[in-house]
Amino acid sequence: FFVVPSAKVISVSSHSFVQTTRVLICTMPNRFGIVLAPALLALAHGHGPRVAYTKPPTPEGVVSQSIEYSVDGHEFEGFIAFPKPSTDIQTQAGPLPGALVGHTWMGLGEMEKFRSEELASRGYVAFALDVYGKGIRPTTPQEAQGNMTHATEDVQKFYGMLDAGMTQLKRAGGIGPAVNASGLFANGYCFGGQMVLELARMGYAGLVGVASFHGELGNLTSQENDKFNAGIQVHHADLGFQGAGALLAFEDEVRSHKTALWTTTKYGNCKHGWTDPTNAVYRPFEAHLAHSSMFAMYSQLRGVASPP
Repeated sequence: FFVVPSAKVISVSSHSFVQTTRVLICTMPNRFGIVLAPALLALAHGHGPRVAYTKPPTPEGVVSQSIEYSVDGHEFEGFIAFPKPSTDIQTQAGPLPGALVGHTWMGLGEMEKFRSEELASRGYVAFALDVYGKGIRPTTPQEAQGNMTHATEDVQKFYGMLDAGMTQLKRAGGIGPAVNASGLFANGYCFGGQMVLELARMGYAGLVGVASFHGELGNLTSQENDKFNAGIQVHHADLGFQGAGALLAFEDEVRSHKTALWTTTKYGNCKHGWTDPTNAVYRPFEAHLAHSSMFAMYSQLRGVASPP
């Protein structure tokens, strides 16, 4: 979804803020504002139906488990994955690179756990954060919409949850190997795509690269606050509910800040959710292409050979 910092109503078109369809967005009378019903309805209708999904077995040489942690007295449950010491996976001496995984609007689930273990199988310490709270896992679009809105209506609190997730990553959940705090990455899906882009906008310390997959592209505060210093990839669905205008607006945003490294890729015949195997619109071929690009960028930014 999208938040605008001003109090005026904005008519969105294919060449302005985010959508090709015409949607009215305005702010509520608080500091940051929240999206009103029309935009949220567009978001709800833009997601494909859920399908049954079983996570593949944990790769050999990878350790993974759920991790409970607290933020401001509230309990959250993330998921940590990392390579076992002295295995073929962990070939790097010293602290390992870390990667945060941002969940969809349905909350942390099997897909995010799979992506975390996939990262671990390539030598990363991966942590899938939770911004909803332990046991809060939506089962309907309406529940997802409500939880996502609640998580972001106080932007500074939301940033605090992102920072808490990064803190868990840097400490490997208290159980994993040492993490290089200057070599952090973040990839997210749907709502999680917005999470990682906000981390990039914050100029999060030690963040080297982010990849957003069909993520919400709107800025939660103001472009005047942007502090981009990480490499950025945006993988965008040509048939997604945000339309071409969202991508053009994001490109204008990073261009205006003279961001050093950014790429955007639009995937034809793909709908919102196309890299998520729990979504009926999942496109495995394009999902593989997109993640291969992500891993290549991560490897290049780390200064190591790109994986096959």
